[in-house]
Amino acid sequence: MKILSKKVLASIAATGLALGSATSALSQTDSETSVITLNYMSMQTIDIAFVNDLNLLAPPDGTPGPILAEDTFCVAGIGFPNFGITFSNPANPVGGPFELESAVPGAVPIMYEVFFKNDTLPGPGMPVAPDAIIPGNMIQTPMCMDPTMDNAKFNIEIQEPQWAGRAPDAPFTGLLEITVEAE
Repeated sequence: MKILSKKVLASIAATGLALGSATSALSQTDSETSVITLNYMSMQTIDIAFVNDLNLLAPPDGTPGPILAEDTFCVAGIGFPNFGITFSNPANPVGGPFELESAVPGAVPIMYEVFFKNDTLPGPGMPVAPDAIIPGNMIQTPMCMDPTMDNAKFNIEIQEPQWAGRAPDAPFTGLLEITVEAE
């Protein structure tokens, strides 16, 4: 029996060591933290979309009249009834004229006029001054999904004295920046 007792004691001691080791492993801990932030989405949004480049072709010299072009685009918004719109020439300081620069160094730029209309119906819009906001335009749609939703337009006009005889200085290029803001 003594031999059996020694085996039982050895078995108990081995079990105690195993449990003691398991208890050691179980008592080790590790932790991480999580930052939880609650943000609120603003229900006010404004969007301008589908503004295209205008590629103009001057008529032959001697052809009377201005060069005219237009582009339709979409303005959308949620959370306010109206928007303001501003047209500017990023190459000029605030209030600088709308102009097209020549590729020929030192050539005089060609000035042009801009007109805006808060619909796409035929006819010209209202004259626009560079960097001057045009307020009070009604929002007509909550989202600009595709070009069939165009709901506004701008026209440009280059008077004949500006473009006539300027072919040697071509091409002329410029940027027209259009900014919309909620009202």
